[in-house]
Amino acid sequence: MFLEPEPFLRLLPFLAIQPDWFVILGGLALLILVMLSAMVSGSEIAFFSYSKSDISDLEEKKDPRSKKLHKLIKAPRTLLATILITNNLVNITIIVLSEVYLKRVLPQGIINNWASGLTQRFGLSMTVEQLAQSINFGISVVGVTFLLVLMGEVMPKVLAYADYKQFARKMTPFLSVLDRMFHPIAAMLVGWGHLIEKRLAKKGQQNMTKEEIDKAIDLTTNASTKDEIGILKSIVKFGDVSVNEIMQPRIEIKAIDIESSFEELLALIQDTGFSRLPVFAGDIDNVKGIFYVKDLIGFFHAEKDFVWQNLIRQDVKYVPDSKLISDLLKEFKDERVHMAIAIDEYGATDGLITLEDIMEEVVGEIKDEFDEDDEINYKRINEHTYIFEGKTLISDFCKTINIDSDFFDDVREESDSIAGLILEILKGFPKKGDQVEIKGFKFKVINMGKRRIGEIRIILPTGEENIPSAR
Repeated sequence: MFLEPEPFLRLLPFLAIQPDWFVILGGLALLILVMLSAMVSGSEIAFFSYSKSDISDLEEKKDPRSKKLHKLIKAPRTLLATILITNNLVNITIIVLSEVYLKRVLPQGIINNWASGLTQRFGLSMTVEQLAQSINFGISVVGVTFLLVLMGEVMPKVLAYADYKQFARKMTPFLSVLDRMFHPIAAMLVGWGHLIEKRLAKKGQQNMTKEEIDKAIDLTTNASTKDEIGILKSIVKFGDVSVNEIMQPRIEIKAIDIESSFEELLALIQDTGFSRLPVFAGDIDNVKGIFYVKDLIGFFHAEKDFVWQNLIRQDVKYVPDSKLISDLLKEFKDERVHMAIAIDEYGATDGLITLEDIMEEVVGEIKDEFDEDDEINYKRINEHTYIFEGKTLISDFCKTINIDSDFFDDVREESDSIAGLILEILKGFPKKGDQVEIKGFKFKVINMGKRRIGEIRIILPTGEENIPSAR
């Protein structure tokens, strides 16, 4: 039942062998540090690969990780400082630890034996000491550098760029922790960067702001070329305009129910003069496709029971209403489409935008044979008093009275129309006769519908000092 003494004694030499815990733990630590360096290096590519449209899409998401990711990206300088601090600390630790680790794994005696053997076998003119130093340099400097560059820089950055969104989302919790950990140091580095920029700005190396460009256009352009001035200023502001600022709002969309008859379709085409019509089922939130009027060529004289639904095209383009029109214009060009349905954060239809709407933001109103001469319905009572419909877009109102289209941007939140602006300011639904003053403009509700504001009387600020600067 008990072990015999002789076999048991044979096991004692093996039991006496003690593992080198420094070699084991040191190797594990180096592996972890290299992986950490790779993760941080890949994060630099992943986070800074987000375009403006990606950030706009990210802003619409409400899950916690997306919010943290958006917070990190919105402070790029602090994020970059955090990444660089972490990466440098990790790489320095790898270099120091690898030097100690290699001396433990490959003692100088082993290196000298290698050098002696190579010298004797190949008849090298170098001394054993010189060759040993070269071997040490190759292993500790060239080898470690190659490992850091390949495994800690090149490979992770290539992998991160291939799917930067997924990589950034996975690294968001880790980067959030690092951001809090190194925030004082990162803030100090960002502060130094701002200080250097200010000093460079004093030497005339600061980029011109959009306001300064506008002033330069006014000073250097002949006053008689008013249209050209407007186009130049529109180009400057083009990159900051979002879809919800110029889209046709939901209530104004001309669309047709998929259950409508062929006669109703022809009547709507004749009434609107549009070349494309969204087709919905039940309500405008359920868009089934786009109907192209040109597809009706050859069917205008068809019978009343003609199944026009067979001509509906299913390729509907949806865009968030916060997307920048500069990005949307590129998508229109790449995908060869001219119309998109703008949706809000809940996926409901918020409006409709076309290629023509985007081009009009630069060159101004484009008139064709189907456009009416005066699309903006308003009455001018006197020099300072107007009556507008509540559904009138704020941008159209600004164009009519000749002020900058972004004049009310600092007081409006999500509203696009004059009625929406009043609802936001009053924090509730107004009654007939209610009035409010916004930035010197007096708005009075003079007509109400059942669930919407009808007509609004607007009195402009009087006196030269109160009138907003005209374009």
